[in-house]
Amino acid sequence: MYVCVCNAVTEDDVRDCLAHGGSRSAKDVKAACGMLPGCGSCTKRLHAMVSEHRTASELVDALTGGPAPLELAPELPREVPVGDTPMIELERGSAPQTAA
Repeated sequence: MYVCVCNAVTEDDVRDCLAHGGSRSAKDVKAACGMLPGCGSCTKRLHAMVSEHRTASELVDALTGGPAPLELAPELPREVPVGDTPMIELERGSAPQTAA
C-alpha cells in the first residue's frame, strides 16, 4: 500500500528505512526515500508508522534487555570429557567402534 502517492513510496519502503536504513524520524524517512514536498496527505500515516516502529523497538529492548553485543563463539575442543572417561569426537559420517 502506498504511504505517499505523490512520490510513489510504499509501506515496505518506509519499513525498510526504519529497520535497515537508520531512519529514526519521519524527516529521516522522507530524506531516505527521496520524498519531495507535495500535498502532505502522507504525513499523518508516516508519523504513525514511525511511532509504531519506535514502540515495537522499545518493547523488544525492554523484554530482552536491549540489543545483545555480538561475540565470537568459543572453539570447541576435539576431546570432550564425560565423567572420568574422555569421549573422542567422531568424524562426520563415521560410526563408533564397538567391542565384538
